[in-house]
Amino acid sequence: MNLFLLTQPDAFYIPKLLDRFMEEKPASANVVGAAVLPGEIAVENVSDYLRLMGVRGTVLNGLDFARHKALDVVDRAVGMDGLYSVRGALRAHHIPEHTPEDVNDSAFLDFLREQDIDLVVSIACPQIVREDLLNCPPEGVINIHGALLPKYRGKLPSFWVLANGEEKTGVTVHYMNEDLDDGPIIVQKEVPIRSDDTLHSLVLRSKVQYGASALADAVQQVEGGTAEIQENPEDEATYFSFPTSDAISRFRDRGRRIR
Repeated sequence: MNLFLLTQPDAFYIPKLLDRFMEEKPASANVVGAAVLPGEIAVENVSDYLRLMGVRGTVLNGLDFARHKALDVVDRAVGMDGLYSVRGALRAHHIPEHTPEDVNDSAFLDFLREQDIDLVVSIACPQIVREDLLNCPPEGVINIHGALLPKYRGKLPSFWVLANGEEKTGVTVHYMNEDLDDGPIIVQKEVPIRSDDTLHSLVLRSKVQYGASALADAVQQVEGGTAEIQENPEDEATYFSFPTSDAISRFRDRGRRIR
């Protein structure tokens, strides 16, 4: 089965998820390419992250990101043991990178058909996936989300479960449709929330430790035709957007930190 990935640049989480997924996926599932699309790492989002992390946290996070960028440059030049970018993870596993402007464009859909893509996998795809793309691969499009759907649809679910004092969260792999974090569920894994979890530690554990294996399991089920689909009911859904000031205060009042 031929897979194609839709993702975005990242230094901290997606590279590790990709690396572990490539190790755990069925050998018969061949990742033939990935679209890396402009996403959350953008100048226009700095004010949001300043509000979320504060000046000190934003500066420290920015310095860590710059360190990863520098190490990625060195990695491209001489090769290193480590993954410092999504592109670095793709290079490590010899996955061709593509940069379409719009994944819903007819030219991109024709490209997928030419590559005989059976299944498209979204890993933090920053673009809305429309009907033509959803219907393009024979096995559809699946997505990994960092919460136990139908609860906590939307942005930064790991932040919101910490702000709301939840005792557990999880990851969900589901078929996509045109609605946000909707579509039948293929695999869910619960992730316990620890008393000392930061946002960083929870995202890292849920996305990498649990998320990669959940995604590999889902691909295996789709390929083998053994998926036991669960409902993702709209009437039980809760939705969250970028954290408000009140939510950030509640997050901090619970003793939670970004890192």
